[in-house]
Amino acid sequence: MTGYMTRNQTIFRYAASVAMALVLSTQVMFAAPMKGELVVAVAQEPQDLAAQGAYKEVNAPGLRNVVETLIAQDPVSGNLQGVLATSWKRVDSRTVRVTIREGVVFHDGSRMDAAAVANSINWVWSLKNAFTIQEFAGSGEITARVIDSSVVEVSSSEPDPLLEFRLSLNGISSSKQLADNPAEHFSKPVGTGPYTFGEWQIGQYWTANYNADWWGLSSDDAYGTIKPDWTSLKFVFRSEDSARVAMVQSGEAQIAMFPSSDECDRAKKTDGYSCITGPSTTYLYGRLDHSLHADERLKDPRIREAIFKAIDIAGLVDLVGLASVPPGQLGPKGTVGYNPDVTAYDYDPEGAIALIAKAKADGVDVDGIKIEVVGRSSTPRIRPTVEAIGAMLNSVGIKTEIKVQTPQEFNPRVRIAGYANEPGRQMMQVHVKGNPSNDYGLLLQSNYACPSIDDPTGSSRSSVYCNEAFDAELANALKSTGEDRSAKLRKLVQTVHDRHLIVPLALLDRGYLVEDGIDFTFGSDHRFQAVYLGAAQ
Repeated sequence: MTGYMTRNQTIFRYAASVAMALVLSTQVMFAAPMKGELVVAVAQEPQDLAAQGAYKEVNAPGLRNVVETLIAQDPVSGNLQGVLATSWKRVDSRTVRVTIREGVVFHDGSRMDAAAVANSINWVWSLKNAFTIQEFAGSGEITARVIDSSVVEVSSSEPDPLLEFRLSLNGISSSKQLADNPAEHFSKPVGTGPYTFGEWQIGQYWTANYNADWWGLSSDDAYGTIKPDWTSLKFVFRSEDSARVAMVQSGEAQIAMFPSSDECDRAKKTDGYSCITGPSTTYLYGRLDHSLHADERLKDPRIREAIFKAIDIAGLVDLVGLASVPPGQLGPKGTVGYNPDVTAYDYDPEGAIALIAKAKADGVDVDGIKIEVVGRSSTPRIRPTVEAIGAMLNSVGIKTEIKVQTPQEFNPRVRIAGYANEPGRQMMQVHVKGNPSNDYGLLLQSNYACPSIDDPTGSSRSSVYCNEAFDAELANALKSTGEDRSAKLRKLVQTVHDRHLIVPLALLDRGYLVEDGIDFTFGSDHRFQAVYLGAAQ
């Protein structure tokens, strides 16, 4: 696990940095002066601010300042640590028993007890509600029940070795709000965090205000490295890279997310702010339609292999910047199920042309293929990326159509309910996705398990593949643990690689422009949390 301390722009490996961890531990909760409003220029407006959205940072930037989780991944050590939970233990392969922090209240004054926690977990993971967090679910349904006033038992209907990790994703929000005004849950979050929700100006920004009653101010085991350092937080939505950069340059914002590598180079020569970067578990990838409602020609293995051979992955990494060539799979070495025999797809345009010719000779209507290469506008440097992929495919004889769409247009199309409305579709989704679990089970389930048009709410709702034999092997692997799990997942990683379903394009570093005088501590999930972000000492 790696992490990043800002200021000196130093990337370090936490697992091998015991001394640094000890230094950080001495900084926990030091008193610091309040510094007014912190403005962060972010790439995307939230899809919503519901508790289920606490799992996503790019789509709901800063939400964890308001809505806390039971468990979280510590950005320094990479280990799971308690937030609203003081402890947890395994009961069996399906169940975790969680002890809840006592004396905590929600921002609306209601108690955060076991009943409220169980209610929130059941709401967030409800199959009926079908929130997007289901893409991070396992094969079973997650439910919670009260044991006593401070103990909750969380269970999956199927054995789930990742259940504790999944509990680090969902936010815990007010049961009173869910009962009295559930519609407001999506736009006016009520949590327990160090900041309370302020306002959401649609299309502009959302804000949060310092919570003087936050439980962590009087607790000796609160998460974070500092006390909240700002009286308020403001997340301003700017999808254009240049607009976010300009806000820091002009002093309108203290932090801007995802500058280009050129802007990071420029920051080295500029006073007043610097560029900080750190590794992430986030990949840019091309997901090529295959299953259920895609054009039948895209199931031809020669066509698929030709498309992947036509893509110059190393060239795209240089274009994207702040990235490296991924090892042909959506996870770095160390991920459970990582397959060392799988490598990046070869760039071989001549081989691609030969494969297309063979398919055409066998009667495949290659001339009728026209791949829609589509990206989401909030993805950094997406337009030049999809344009480059289009040019590469065109050069080997595959026609393309290039589109960059807003999240409101793009997101529904990449789910089974969306592409069921487009029969015969020919599309490559150029998108980003992280895997903070460090386990291939999560990504294999969400990207490759067969989606059901009759139930477009499950964990595989965004899958582009459908194969009964694969699903059976995956279901068996997801119930396994230890080396048995690793071996089964390695085999499946090889399978999806050989079938040319998803092309990993870049393993992304995450970069930020940060005003001088601010320290920003983040882990591989790159969250904006005020308790890890304060004045430089």
